[in-house]
Amino acid sequence: MKALVTGGTGFLGRHLVERLALQGDEVWVLVRSGQSVANLRGLGVHFVPGDIRQWPTLRKVVEDKDVIFHCAGKVASSGRWVDFLEANVLGTERLIQAATAERVRRFVHVSSIGVYGARPAGTVISEDDGYDGNAARGGYTRSKIMADQLAFWYANARSAPITVIRPATIYGPGGKNGLVRVGTRVGKLNVIFGDGQNLLPLVYVDNVVDALVLAARRDEAIGRAYNVVDDEKITQRAFIRKMGPALGAKQATVYLPLPAVRLLAAGADLAKAALRGGRRSPQGLFSRIARSLQSVQYDTSRAKAELGWKPRVDFEAAIKRMTKADRST
Repeated sequence: MKALVTGGTGFLGRHLVERLALQGDEVWVLVRSGQSVANLRGLGVHFVPGDIRQWPTLRKVVEDKDVIFHCAGKVASSGRWVDFLEANVLGTERLIQAATAERVRRFVHVSSIGVYGARPAGTVISEDDGYDGNAARGGYTRSKIMADQLAFWYANARSAPITVIRPATIYGPGGKNGLVRVGTRVGKLNVIFGDGQNLLPLVYVDNVVDALVLAARRDEAIGRAYNVVDDEKITQRAFIRKMGPALGAKQATVYLPLPAVRLLAAGADLAKAALRGGRRSPQGLFSRIARSLQSVQYDTSRAKAELGWKPRVDFEAAIKRMTKADRST
């Protein structure tokens, strides 16, 4: 197939481009001005200039394509809302409009499990459980929710052939793969909030690529969303114990009890409010930390039944692959 990949120089996009090229598809990668493509050289893919924030560049690049994989977006823990809106929401809409105008056969949009709201421990979250209604979520998550909703509006109102993939936290060779998922790092010391027994929603990058490729080829995937999360229950402690040696990370780890985290978070909120002239953030720091510590699971039965997807690479195999990759660099 003729495929256009946005975000092709990023972590997930790069792995997707490599897979598509290896299986014989003809691949175009949308590249912004000044963006390096060194990690994609030699794959036989085409590089086309364009920017999802600029409508005039998009209509031409989607022309004659069979599938668009939309992996691009602004990913950051903080920043101006207008930047998240421009890249993640309006950029997605521009690309969908261009694809619709050119009658592209399939549009696969990469969303996130972050679109769901907070749930009690032990809850199993399915694709139909709805979006988080908390307006105080950060700019990244708010924009991903809006982009996800936008994709379904076009699918339902305009019959756009869109599929939405909602991955968990993606890890693998070339990723950030930080040992600290909920906490902070001070030098070589990992400070983990809580006791480390919270479950981490993880998915190995090749497993996400499998889902993206399957979604592009299955007609039953049109107008559907799919959770893509590995089956294993990995805690923060287990992640550090296994991943640390794989990354060659010689670091110490301490676990900070939640009452102490609450006090420190309250102090940070007061300091931040003082800098804002007394205006407090609508969502306190501790509430954001507590949400990140929730131990929930995600129902992936729809992806398994409709796409024929399953996580081919389990955690132990992923560790071996990452150890091998680290030693070869």
